[in-house]
Amino acid sequence: MSETMPGDPDRTTGAAATPAAGSAINMPDHWIREQAWYQAFVRLARPTLDWITNATVAWTMILQPLLFGRFDITAAGMSLAWAGTVYGFKFAEKIKGVA
Repeated sequence: MSETMPGDPDRTTGAAATPAAGSAINMPDHWIREQAWYQAFVRLARPTLDWITNATVAWTMILQPLLFGRFDITAAGMSLAWAGTVYGFKFAEKIKGVA
């Protein structure tokens, strides 16, 4: 996508091209989503964080009690707090319309 979107900075002069019509929320066709660092973050870091969070909750709540016969309430509380934080931020991004 090489065209300039409304509200994007003019890449030749650095000045704002035109005011954004309606909402200035970064939508899927926004130029920032084409940048390599953004793609690496979306495709690598966030899914990895999801897998680590899910694996931690599964270990502390299901696998550890089944395999070793003990339930660590402290580890369970910490993993659930972490999962709530991670998915709370993801929910907030969905509400704002940027994710």
